[in-house]
Amino acid sequence: MKLKKAVVLSVASLMTASAAVGLAGCGGGFGNDDGGGGKGGGKGFTTVTFWGAGEADEAEVFADLVDEFNRTIGQQKKIYVDYSPEHGDYDTNAMQLSGNNPPDVVYVPDRQFKKWTAAGYLENLTDANGNPKPEYEGLDEFLEPGAIWEQGLNRYRFDLATRTVTETSTLWALPKDIGPSVLYYNREYLKEMNITHLSLTAAEAKAAGYPEKGYFEKDGQWYFNNKVPMSWNEVTALGMRMQKEITNVNINGATVNCENGYFTEWWFNYGWGIGGDCVEYVPEGEDANGDPMGYYKFTLNDDTPNWIVKDDIAAGIDVNGTHYNAGEIVSYTDKTASGDKSWQSSCNRLPAMYDAFLEFVSLTTPEGEEVGTMTDGVTVVEGVNTSMGQTSIGDQSARDRFSTGSIGMFVGLRAEVTNLRKHIGERNSWMKDQDSWDVAPLPMYKEYDAEGNVTVHGVQAGHSGSMGLAIARRSKKKAAAWEIVKYIAGPEGQSGQAKAGFCIPNQIDIANSEVFLQPDKAPKNSQVFVDAAQYETPADWWYLTDWNWIDDWANCLNNEVREPKSQNHKTVRQLFDTWGQPTQEKLYKYTYSTHPGALPDPNP
Repeated sequence: MKLKKAVVLSVASLMTASAAVGLAGCGGGFGNDDGGGGKGGGKGFTTVTFWGAGEADEAEVFADLVDEFNRTIGQQKKIYVDYSPEHGDYDTNAMQLSGNNPPDVVYVPDRQFKKWTAAGYLENLTDANGNPKPEYEGLDEFLEPGAIWEQGLNRYRFDLATRTVTETSTLWALPKDIGPSVLYYNREYLKEMNITHLSLTAAEAKAAGYPEKGYFEKDGQWYFNNKVPMSWNEVTALGMRMQKEITNVNINGATVNCENGYFTEWWFNYGWGIGGDCVEYVPEGEDANGDPMGYYKFTLNDDTPNWIVKDDIAAGIDVNGTHYNAGEIVSYTDKTASGDKSWQSSCNRLPAMYDAFLEFVSLTTPEGEEVGTMTDGVTVVEGVNTSMGQTSIGDQSARDRFSTGSIGMFVGLRAEVTNLRKHIGERNSWMKDQDSWDVAPLPMYKEYDAEGNVTVHGVQAGHSGSMGLAIARRSKKKAAAWEIVKYIAGPEGQSGQAKAGFCIPNQIDIANSEVFLQPDKAPKNSQVFVDAAQYETPADWWYLTDWNWIDDWANCLNNEVREPKSQNHKTVRQLFDTWGQPTQEKLYKYTYSTHPGALPDPNP
């Protein structure tokens, strides 16, 4: 789903609850001897309550940022911020926001954002046309093109009247951060396996005589290049090799075992990278009143091929009234439209979403066991058994298993960096220093010729996490609250977070500076996060105003399909046979449509 096209969203009613929840403040402050400090900032100060969340490292960073604000801007403008970092229960936060005594500033996760906005919990920072409200001075600087990551800013836009999301929809929060997903990998294992480590861009690799591959063999020597994404086949091959070669191996005085070479719990880069998704909006035109009609279609099982414009088609092509440039994937709506299909000759054929999903499920399927037959009716996808399912991994995170060595590579967000920096040496004497690990781009779909040249490719894709900074609709101190919001979202707050390493600054210029890249610290290839921030998008839980339409099929996927040893194990085909139609029935309820169960005409 792309932000550049309007997306019709749910108008389903949301229950609001009101509850009196006591406020607990533990924000830093300054002493009473410094001219009016202390709890509440002293006489004449406006106290702003700021609810945060996160691990101890983040809480410490934000306590310092709030202290600095209180000492400087707060003193000048008579504002005292009372920061409390223990509010990670977002259901409880929602109850407080619905009442008469809400916190003034809150974290809003992107997965909760549309639900909270539709429920009336958040203050709008712009008008319905996306223009800054005059009372929020300085907002226009955040909206300047190139100032903030587009995918970070736009995920906090939402038009309540039309239930659409575009670049000019109302803005309800500023991104506190953005955390792209990348591939973390163990450099000690590569060394043990006699794999030469490279860090060359595609152009640099080509100039040096290497193929555009992330993992490859040349002249009898194996190589790993952390600046070129591996193909689907490459990452599974490397993961399987790690499992077989890193078994009871002594590395730096410790015996280690790689049980899972490549762990991921997300299908996003597989599906989005070839133009697929789990849901697509299907327009149905307008009714007699001129109201737009349409519905969401469940497409995780879509069996139609995807198409990408060939790289050498300089002029691009037009499909169903939409122009596509070289290297762009034709949308679901346009590829499935009736009419002339001659445009396909200017495109390369990519796998269907169903095929990409089989590839994803193969990661947890026992090696050699059949996962399913691709949509060509011939190719059988077999298990590679490199990853664990969500149930199997249990309470121990992939990050911690990576630290102990049981996982060789894993897909994780930027938030993992701070913990790994702090604990790698402490927990794992065998991982001798911070050069023992690094990051690389997520795998993407690629086909090669006999010489290793890319002949067909998808696009780089993946999901990024984000947290927004919002002002409560019922706050009585909105002007003062805005001051801390723009401080945290601005250069000072973003630099403070960047130094700690747990997120990417929303300010693009800071993200591209040594403040964030920190070449003297792990991971040395931090540029991969900056690159990913340009194209990674919100996950499927952000699409609609709630995620009820996800729960059933996702639970089956995680706990039955991707768990081969489960007593209730299901195949991919059984997943769709069981939950495809029930999911579709739920999706009808989010839009005004001709389908039974859809919302009624908004203007009868």
